[in-house]
Amino acid sequence: MASSIARHVAASRSALIRSILFGAAANLLVAGTALYARPLQDALWTGAGDGGLLLLVAIALGLFALHALLDFGQSRELARLVPTGVVPGVSAGWLERLWLPEAAWAPVHLAVLALLNPLMGAMALAGITALAATIAVGATGPASAIGGQSPLTRLAGADSFGCTDGFLAGLGFCETVYRVLIVGLGAALLVRGDLEPGLFAATSLIGIAAMRAAARAAARWHGGRQAAVMLSVGRM
Repeated sequence: MASSIARHVAASRSALIRSILFGAAANLLVAGTALYARPLQDALWTGAGDGGLLLLVAIALGLFALHALLDFGQSRELARLVPTGVVPGVSAGWLERLWLPEAAWAPVHLAVLALLNPLMGAMALAGITALAATIAVGATGPASAIGGQSPLTRLAGADSFGCTDGFLAGLGFCETVYRVLIVGLGAALLVRGDLEPGLFAATSLIGIAAMRAAARAAARWHGGRQAAVMLSVGRM
């Protein structure tokens, strides 16, 4: 029994480390968008005919694909943290803290966004403040194992909009509204000439990433509480 628990702890620790690394790589990829958005814009303006434009577009698509793969890898590692039949109580402490690595990226994205465009940064900050208010409301209720989604689905950061869980539904609605507002503000600044096309793409992606990081952290906090309850009663 002791050796089984030790093996599970070691496997869970490895999965946790890999999930943090995958998440860090995905967030760094987005935070550095401004570094490769400007060269793409310049190539579009000059209309390079030597294949440089096609190469830059291919690189951009490759970066999107890499981000999707990193996101998938992180979700897969998170799903391994609580395998079926785990000994109750072994992973409860980790489950309740899985939101911290993702939450740490929200201020990073906000800082980068504020440097690129203070107005876009202020809009993203307002969105995260609204998410924080939603979390505060959710924290007033007791942790429960009842919900429309599996706690593992929440921990993996799946889309929460339209689910039967009231907290996650509110979280998804708030995130969606502020994503639209962030992109809308960027489009307005672009039309006014206060934002270049390349910078518009970069700030929109980083603003959305800030909202996503905060919403995912909240969903994992919520899912971790419920998963811990299920572990304590031996349902997982």
